[in-house]
Parts: sequence; structure tokens; C-alpha cells
Amino acid sequence: MSWKPCNLGDVLTLQRGHDLPDRVRVDGDVPVVSSSGVTGRHSVAKAEPPGVVTGRYGTIGEVFFLAESYWPLNTALYVVDFKGNDPKFCAYLLRSVLKNYRSEKAAVPGVDRRVLHLLKVAAPARREQVRIASVLSAYDDLIENNRRRIALLEESARLLYREWFVHLRFPGHEHIKIVDGLPDDWTSQAFGQVAELRYGKAFPTRLHSTRQ
Repeated sequence: MSWKPCNLGDVLTLQRGHDLPDRVRVDGDVPVVSSSGVTGRHSVAKAEPPGVVTGRYGTIGEVFFLAESYWPLNTALYVVDFKGNDPKFCAYLLRSVLKNYRSEKAAVPGVDRRVLHLLKVAAPARREQVRIASVLSAYDDLIENNRRRIALLEESARLLYREWFVHLRFPGHEHIKIVDGLPDDWTSQAFGQVAELRYGKAFPTRLHSTRQ
């Protein structure tokens, strides 16, 4: 596999998103994408798929891939030209580039697309790009499936807790006498009688920098 050194602007072209005030939005099926992802819907699209969007202000470093027509907001940058490269690979490349990106203009939060275009990167031929994106997408799908499973398990745990300890419908509750809102053999205690809470410890910045 041969990777060619180049600038990010040789691989893709970024453009600033477009204003869309709430007062002019019309409810529809088109996702409105900001720096933090899909934050609403509109009836009109401003860009066609495949779409790659990242934050210009706010959440910096997140990259979102769109497989449907969308509206990129002005807080975001989106790819308007993939220059013959695989769009999904471009999304992963951009995510990698932005992961440790630090603007030289510290007083101005955000990213400048013109600066990003000049960043040094490397990219293989399109065929290799497709293979790489396919492997990474498979892992992303597994991660997303696991995230959904975890969310379902957490919700099940919340429902179980509410059922047992709020509504007091725990196994065998039919045979337990309730006294003052508690099962007969339960006691009411302050949290400090059950567990001890302590403050966390300060971690000096110089030590954090050394361990990175």
C-alpha cells in the first residue's frame, strides 16, 4: 500500500455551512447538521449526499457522515468536493486530522477551513481508501450496536429500580406489610449511614502533561 504525502486541501474541499434561523425553518425530513450533529429537521436541503460535516465552532473534532440530503449549519464545515476520493475515507481522515488539532489563534475558538486545507496528510489510492473505510465502518457499526444495547440495559435497570424501590412491587411484595411507606422489615437511614463520600484529589497540570 502506497500513501502519498499531500495537503488536506488536495484530498477534499471544505466550505462553511449556511444560516438557517428558527423563524424560517419548515418542518420536514431533511436533517439540519450543526457542529454537534443532527439538531433538527427542515423541508429543504442545501447539500446532497454523501455528506461529511465537522464543527467550525462549538464541538471541534467531531465528524458526521450523511447518506441523505442535508442542511449544514453555519457553525459547521462540510465537504463540497471529494476530488475523486472515497467520501467515507475522507470522513475518517478528517476525523484523524482534527483529533489533536489546535488552532494557533487561541483567542479565537474554532477552525479556519483555509488553515485546515494546508495541513499535511497522506492518502492511498481510492481502491485502498474503500477497503480502509469498509473495515473502519464495520467497527463503527459494532460500537453503535453496543451503545444501543447499553442504553437499553440502562433503561431496563432504571425501570426495574422504579418498579422495586419506588412503587415497591418487588418479588414477594404481595406478602409484605407496608408501614409508613416502607416494607415492614426495611429501615430509613441517611445516605451517610450507608456509604461514605469523599472529595476527589487535585491533579496538577504539569503531571497531566508529563503522562500524555
